[in-house]
Amino acid sequence: MSATPRGGRPMARAATKDFGYPFAVSEFKARLKAVRAGMAAKKIDILLVTGPENIYYLTGYRTTGYYVYQALAVPASGDPQFVVRKLEMSNVQGLSWIKTGYAVADTESYFEATANCVEKLGGARARIGFDDQGFFLPASILDALRARLKRATFVPAGGVVEQVRLIKSPQEIAYIRKAAQTAVKGLDAGIKAIKPGRTENEVAGAIYNAMASAGSEYMGSQPYVVTGPRAALGHATFERQKIKKGHLVFLEIGGCWFRYGGAIMRTVSVGKPSALLKKAGEAVSGALNAIIDVVRPGITSGEVDRAGRAIVEKAGLGKYWVHRTGYSIGVGFPPGWGEGHIMDLKPNDPRVLKAGMTFHTVPMIGIPGLGAIGTSETWAVTKTGIEVLTKTPRKLIVV
Repeated sequence: MSATPRGGRPMARAATKDFGYPFAVSEFKARLKAVRAGMAAKKIDILLVTGPENIYYLTGYRTTGYYVYQALAVPASGDPQFVVRKLEMSNVQGLSWIKTGYAVADTESYFEATANCVEKLGGARARIGFDDQGFFLPASILDALRARLKRATFVPAGGVVEQVRLIKSPQEIAYIRKAAQTAVKGLDAGIKAIKPGRTENEVAGAIYNAMASAGSEYMGSQPYVVTGPRAALGHATFERQKIKKGHLVFLEIGGCWFRYGGAIMRTVSVGKPSALLKKAGEAVSGALNAIIDVVRPGITSGEVDRAGRAIVEKAGLGKYWVHRTGYSIGVGFPPGWGEGHIMDLKPNDPRVLKAGMTFHTVPMIGIPGLGAIGTSETWAVTKTGIEVLTKTPRKLIVV
């Protein structure tokens, strides 16, 4: 391959050590084949994959440097091609089973490199699929590609890779199980660290230490550790606040194993819980138990949601449950561990659960003046029902 200096250079096979892959090459090839079937259904000749989760899913390539534009161009046949920062070329050579593409120096143009790559793949008149639903394709690059490749047709293709990701392989579920175990270790450490006078940060520190020691990589999201009424704020987390007797402490923790996440949520009462806190704790724990009881292949997302939500509504607390019941969980890079954009569990949703899907269900209510009360589990749909991957008592915890 050749390219102008302004638009990056083809990667040479580097002397970088190959550090192995998280999955067998045969599994990666099966994923690529399934994605190409999705491309064919949309009559896409070349798919530009730009999200870090999707690139990792297809190749094993991973880096914390995804804040800089990167892409994987997947043709209908032939070798996919990376377009990455030159600094990241070592990760392509060391971590990915696909090792071809363009390395872009910091003085060069990512747009030019992508255009050169697409043209070399025969894309001048092709139907080019792009991710219209993700965060990682800058409008400036897409606009420039359209301007240069005037005879090509650009096709919205968000979801082509994601729909393949929805059903997990046994190895993927094994990684989620491992991640879930590290989350439980973090939860246990966090609960032990909760004492009046300590700060949220001290609890978070105990969680981080326990999870990293148990094998977790950097998480898709930081642990949520919030004490007192501030816990009723959506997605609030540790901010140096002191824990006081009579507070509740809200904990939501997600571990990571080869970028696969497993999460768990519990609520801790510091001292004897008030009647309202006790009632709320019983309601969300009961909702989670009801969800787990009904999960099986063939049930709809909406039916799962109704099973849990009905318990909280019966307790008279339904107005405080303002979010979805759960979401798919799998490959995750910050800022999140979830796959809710692929599938979630919510009212009246007709989508059907299938064996191999994995979810994090999050019955939680936020009561102003009290805080957030939640109980969650990560689980997999099996051929006959459910496997709960985070295993610890489902109840309000009192310390």
